[in-house]
This record gives sequence, structure tokens and C-alpha cells, in this order.
Amino acid sequence: MIRIFFTSLSLLTIVFSLPLQIGDNVPDFSVPICANGTGDWNLYDNANGLVNGGNYKVVWMPIWATW
Repeated sequence: MIRIFFTSLSLLTIVFSLPLQIGDNVPDFSVPICANGTGDWNLYDNANGLVNGGNYKVVWMPIWATW
């Protein structure tokens, strides 16, 4: 019974946790990162095909925050 509950809870969490749907645009935000040498990485410019010349990308971003 507990296994069914946790499986159902996990599936419902995945189904209802998608804020962006097909056809939505990712909001423009930048994050500080030092890997590319310029100090920031802009998801809007790198993943949006309307901006970067038709190179559409799907981005899966698992983000965890602990305080």
C-alpha cells in the first residue's frame, strides 16, 4: 500500500510540476557561471531557437535548494 502511494505521489508530482508547456518560451534569465570565461550564461540566448538562428533545444534543469 505504501509503495502504491509513493508511486502515485511521484507520478502526480511529475505531471503537475511542469510550468512550461509545448510552445512556451523560456523567460529570459542569466546565471553567474565561470566556465565560459565571460562570467554569465544566458539560457534565453542559448536555448531559444527564435533568437539563436533556429537551433532549438530542450533543457532539463534539475534544481535543488537547501537552506
